Amino acid sequence: MEMTIGQFAKLTGSTVRTLRYYDKIELLTPKKYNKNGRKVYTRLDWELFQQIMILKHFGLSLKEIKEQLTNEKLKNRDLLLVQKQLIEKKQAELNDKLEVITRMERLYNIEGISEEELNEFAFIMLDLFRREKSQIQIWEEHFINDKEILKEIKLLNDPEYKEQMDREIWQLIRAIRNAIHYDDSASRKKVQEILDKMDNLFPAIRNFLRLVEDDHFLAKYNHEFTIYFPENIADYIYKALKSYYNEKENNE
Repeated sequence: MEMTIGQFAKLTGSTVRTLRYYDKIELLTPKKYNKNGRKVYTRLDWELFQQIMILKHFGLSLKEIKEQLTNEKLKNRDLLLVQKQLIEKKQAELNDKLEVITRMERLYNIEGISEEELNEFAFIMLDLFRREKSQIQIWEEHFINDKEILKEIKLLNDPEYKEQMDREIWQLIRAIRNAIHYDDSASRKKVQEILDKMDNLFPAIRNFLRLVEDDHFLAKYNHEFTIYFPENIADYIYKALKSYYNEKENNE
């Protein structure tokens, strides 16, 4: 079996340009020449090409493929295990991104909310969703000795519970926007009503509010809790929550 570069490209479903690049980086360099002094591909080159395609399929870069084929950096079994772990990690990342999009899509499907209205705060909600997983892990570590709070935190992983909380958080942001804009008793009352619902759904919020005032906690995890909020809304949320729980504790 001896083939010119064009014939070999056709056989393998590759391109002349790709094969020349592989030759240039010494990944697949034919050693045999024909009578005209041109390189020709043999069965050994074909076998090597198949190995390159297999390793490429499993996500290795050309540099990693060259190292593996030249030095056998890892045994085949170990190589497959490493690639399996990498693929599982990428798959988990894609699943996380898909969940963020799905949750946002559900909000767009809520009746009575215009797309233009939701667009105004879409990036806030997307930022909340994308940070949630790492925030939950941090809360679990921080409250590891408090079984009651841990029990509530675990609820945040439940899909139905998430959907409820997503709706309430969106309604809260919407109500606060109106309270800031209109500054009347009806708007402020609406904020209080939503806070009541959220407190019933997730009483641990008051414990998380205390973390906002914990300098040690913020110094350690500030990068995970710097949410994409307009300053006036962020300030109003903090003050509204603070006032709500202070009053509740006084009543209790």
